[in-house]
Amino acid sequence: MSELGQVLQRAREEKGVTLDDIQRITKIQRRYLEAIERGHFHVLPGHFYARAFIKSYAEAVGLDPQHLMSHFQSDLPAQPPVEQAERLRRRRVSSSSNPLRASKWIAKAVLVLFIALIIGVTYVAIVNNLGGTSTQQPIPSDNVPPGAGVVSPGQGAGVSPISQQPEAPTPPATQPTTPDNAPATPQVAVTFQSQQGNLYQYTLTGGETISVKLKGTADRSWFGVGEAKGKYVEQGELKSGEEKNVELGKSAYIRLGKPMNVELTVNGVVVDTSKVVSMPSDVVIAVQENTAQ
Repeated sequence: MSELGQVLQRAREEKGVTLDDIQRITKIQRRYLEAIERGHFHVLPGHFYARAFIKSYAEAVGLDPQHLMSHFQSDLPAQPPVEQAERLRRRRVSSSSNPLRASKWIAKAVLVLFIALIIGVTYVAIVNNLGGTSTQQPIPSDNVPPGAGVVSPGQGAGVSPISQQPEAPTPPATQPTTPDNAPATPQVAVTFQSQQGNLYQYTLTGGETISVKLKGTADRSWFGVGEAKGKYVEQGELKSGEEKNVELGKSAYIRLGKPMNVELTVNGVVVDTSKVVSMPSDVVIAVQENTAQ
């Protein structure tokens, strides 16, 4: 077993995940994951896939792949000359086919522009024809003779007088009042308490249950969220811009492979995780009971 494989296996066991979990996260077959842990890199399908698989494995267990691969450069499989020649040949074939693809794309673009031009000219001609043939209809006069609708004392009984009713006054708007003895809404706060190794403890005030929101801010990070260590309600890989919401009870156990790449929000409050720097880090949040009478 190589030292690189031992580091990856130890990181996976510390997270409490199995090879099946890593296979589900990275989409890499289990036999290749086992070969990486044992240092049997010759089993992997080529030099390029070997490095790609090792990088994905490292990210899944919360390790820095660039630092890991540079540190264990000697353990990585060397690139064979045959594979280098094959990759160079593929690049040449791809570059030679690019002009043909570009010409096809240009032809399609010209065709689309020509069709759009025809539609535009037709639309303008139709609008101009409609505007030249339209006729203006006379507008009936709205003038009313003076005194129309007003009944004088000498007029007959067959005409109904127009009466104007005074407008009812609009009652002033009343503002809702709050009783002086109404209880104030408790303010939610998440407070840092202590650190023991890679374990960071916080308390939540102003809430009876815990609502956790994780948002990826850069690159990727493995995460697990539950009420106790190893009993995750949801876990997996969080990408940049992706969000996860988990509703829990009075306690939360959150494991982050790369805490600097994740924004943690609890009950709508963004938690200050500047002290959370370990890789991986375990964050424990407990609801503080209200002892006020």
